[in-house]
Amino acid sequence: MKEVNFSISLIFFWLKGSVGVDSRFVKTNLSNTILGFIPLGKDQQNIPLKNISGSILSSKYLAKPILIGIILLFIGFGMMADSFFGGLVLLLIGVGIALSGIQTILVIEKAGSPYFIKVPFFEKAKMNQLNDYIHEALSEDTDKTDLNMFFDKKAQDQ
Repeated sequence: MKEVNFSISLIFFWLKGSVGVDSRFVKTNLSNTILGFIPLGKDQQNIPLKNISGSILSSKYLAKPILIGIILLFIGFGMMADSFFGGLVLLLIGVGIALSGIQTILVIEKAGSPYFIKVPFFEKAKMNQLNDYIHEALSEDTDKTDLNMFFDKKAQDQ
């Protein structure tokens, strides 16, 4: 089984998720959260490879968190003269919120409905690797049932 572990939150990087791909299933194990940072249980799914038609990797920029983060960033800069520590804290929170608005999303199309795995932008390489694992497993699954390929390979072996 090929497995990828990743962080599901930028600010609370200790919240982890994992997705494993084998010849029969895509197994997800993600942390559920309230408000994006309070852990509340797990979301575990075993998606049969036969039910997956494909996967897509995309980037998404969420305007609301980016704007709120930029506003907090400027307020933090303004507070630096009065209270350095308070301004610094607000500045860091603003940067965290703004950067959390940049997401990488892996969409797994399963039985006609999309299944979204949203991660921070710095986990894009891991999501790309996971997308490759899913495509590889799908192509191997298709090759197993292709009789033309089977007979061509059998003819080459003789």
